[in-house]
Amino acid sequence: MRARWPNILLSLWLMVAPLILGFDSPQARANTVTVGLCLFLFVLVADSIPAFRFVDTALGLWLAASAFVLGYGDQLLPTAHNVIVGLAVAGLSLLPAHRAGQLSLRPSREVHA
Repeated sequence: MRARWPNILLSLWLMVAPLILGFDSPQARANTVTVGLCLFLFVLVADSIPAFRFVDTALGLWLAASAFVLGYGDQLLPTAHNVIVGLAVAGLSLLPAHRAGQLSLRPSREVHA
């Protein structure tokens, strides 16, 4: 569950941020909403298939770099927003799945003999 909830909240934020913050660039709006939708789906999948958390990492890194790749890097608000949120998503996705002593809500699959 490592960063499931923070990344779900960030994905939801990405879907509404262009409207709330008033992104002028159509590329910034479309990219931010699309990354938010993809992130939402892959965060849910990564809970069952831990290797998919690296897709979340890639989405975060793409979001951070996309302003410069898609050509809206000269607009301060969407660029700063996407770099900050993208790096947060990437960082959260790299956290370990479970820490020692962390309560697990899933039943253990260990077989006791």
